[in-house]
Amino acid sequence: MELSATTRISTILRENPAAIEAIVSINKHFEKLRNPVLRKVLASRVTIADAARIGKCRVEDFYEKLQPLGFSVASTPTHNKRAIPMETDVLERPAFMENLKATDTIVLDVRETIAKGDDPFLQIMDVVNKLSPEQVLCIVNTFEPIPLIAIVRPKGFEYYTETLGPNLVKTYFKRQGVGEKLEVADSRTEENFDEVLASYSDTLQHIDVRQMEMPQPMVSILNALETLPKDGALYVHHRKVPQFLLPQLAERGFKVSIKEVGPNEVYLLIYR
Repeated sequence: MELSATTRISTILRENPAAIEAIVSINKHFEKLRNPVLRKVLASRVTIADAARIGKCRVEDFYEKLQPLGFSVASTPTHNKRAIPMETDVLERPAFMENLKATDTIVLDVRETIAKGDDPFLQIMDVVNKLSPEQVLCIVNTFEPIPLIAIVRPKGFEYYTETLGPNLVKTYFKRQGVGEKLEVADSRTEENFDEVLASYSDTLQHIDVRQMEMPQPMVSILNALETLPKDGALYVHHRKVPQFLLPQLAERGFKVSIKEVGPNEVYLLIYR
């Protein structure tokens, strides 16, 4: 298989699963690929060039690690030292960051919201849908918002993440052109929770994510769904309705019935 800067990571992993460890060895940023859920969320959307920018490394680093596994590099004439794409723009911050103006930047700090156990999803999406092509949204968080990136990036947004400390991560989003309102798929069903629960009483699996810090609840739920039988259902004990999770469930063909029983107690029943 020939590689280029635009080759998607998912394509590489399908060709040779051993590429996971080869890529992880390039940079600690790529350790997420070891997690099957995060791998599924990101790998299909990220190219070698994207990954190089995220990991602050060279596109050539990928070529060097993957060639021993049988991969080749597309169009590499020996007379041109720059034949292997250097993608210098990938190594630097994107253009919109270089020209960033404070007056055009909307800063949304969601750390306190998350610390209180609330979900900032609807607040973020409201701001995203109001962004003009000239504006940039800066999300301040304690971790890289992988679920948000997975939702927003395919809809025509550029993004850039800066890790400024152990608990300080800033992620910037900019619309690439005039776009329509971002509609997010919702997997919720209006079926009665107790009736659905009764129909899966013999094939029910349980998971409690109430004590987990974000984004671990979403990761744990999606991990559990990876091995869920087709005729089974996953019963989730949660603190809140996980708004970021719902579009991921819809994308995977799952339905979810929700029962809110208290301020910090929500039951989810996830099934096909």
